[in-house]
Amino acid sequence: MLRTETWIGSFLTVSCLTLAAPVMAVEYSVNGDMRTGFYSLHRDDRNGKEDTTDELRLRVRAGVGAKLNEQWLGQARFAGRYSTDDRNELHFKIFNSLPADDGLRRGDSTLDEAYVEYRPATGWQLRMGRFQSKAELNGVAKKSLDRNDSPNTDITWTDGVLVRHSSVSGWITTAIAQYNDSEGATQVRHTPLEYSDDDSRVSYFIGHESTRKTGPIVQRAVDVTWLPNALHSRGLGAGPVEDYWGLVGRMAAQWPMRGSMKFMLAGELGYAPNTPQRSTVRTGLSGEADGRAAQLTFNLVDIVPEHSAGLVLGRAGDGWLLSPDFGPNTNLVELRYKWAIDKQQTLEARARNREDINQRVGSVQKREDVDFYVRYTFKL
Repeated sequence: MLRTETWIGSFLTVSCLTLAAPVMAVEYSVNGDMRTGFYSLHRDDRNGKEDTTDELRLRVRAGVGAKLNEQWLGQARFAGRYSTDDRNELHFKIFNSLPADDGLRRGDSTLDEAYVEYRPATGWQLRMGRFQSKAELNGVAKKSLDRNDSPNTDITWTDGVLVRHSSVSGWITTAIAQYNDSEGATQVRHTPLEYSDDDSRVSYFIGHESTRKTGPIVQRAVDVTWLPNALHSRGLGAGPVEDYWGLVGRMAAQWPMRGSMKFMLAGELGYAPNTPQRSTVRTGLSGEADGRAAQLTFNLVDIVPEHSAGLVLGRAGDGWLLSPDFGPNTNLVELRYKWAIDKQQTLEARARNREDINQRVGSVQKREDVDFYVRYTFKL
């Protein structure tokens, strides 16, 4: 089995060689974004204590792209995450796995993209290295039950190989083979998923999606995620290791209303046939965890031009372990407002409530989080 440092280093070397090619032979471009805002969280915790956190956050991403010809291109990007609530020293590192549950810690920075891409023919794309990947539900507040690198101010990424085909009918098929370090994945994956087993080193994703408008339908998709030998259903070292599967379907429809306004109704369903024991995730003393998840969104798009609002209702069972947007054993209600100032600038506001579905074993009460933010995004 190839060591992580060798595997990642090989792609970083190829990417750097691509970007360092003769200037006359390469078209260079600079890209990136900056996101900053005020974030507030009030938590009624499981131990009965209350806590409030207010902070200013900043995420900076700056990349350099290089196009050698019509078939070959490359990209490398720096990404850093910072906060006034930072308790870590500022430092840069090429991480092999996520240092925190939601990605980089405050104060961390890394390369979140370092890949080469080959386009052998019209409609085909092959990407190798470190890159961003998403499978989101359309709407004002774009969220996902299974794959969504770097939402909000988080920084996560995919190490692996991506193959994508776009057909003339509008359907896009994406297949990803993703490397997982023994210390953990590079995307949000919830316990008891764990990668100490050699057979868990590569996981797989395949999605089939169309966003071509057909009547009122503006999105339809189905995804499958397969994590071989990654589910420790009875706890690490306490029993056999199983494969973890996630099956997801999503659909969105949109109808015109008065003036520029449109109404979008969108939904996503997820199901995991193999789930951990409730005793392992501490949501009960017996039985298997719930492998179902869902979100339903109501969106008013362009209430007046460039101003939109949305409502998200979400639920993830204690056995749904794939989403960075919906934690296991959580009910979610969220209101979102978005002002697309222009092609480069966006202002957004969010108010959200999250609460445990089942009270954790040994806890005093269910955890409830109420949070809000106002954030500004600028894209190069």
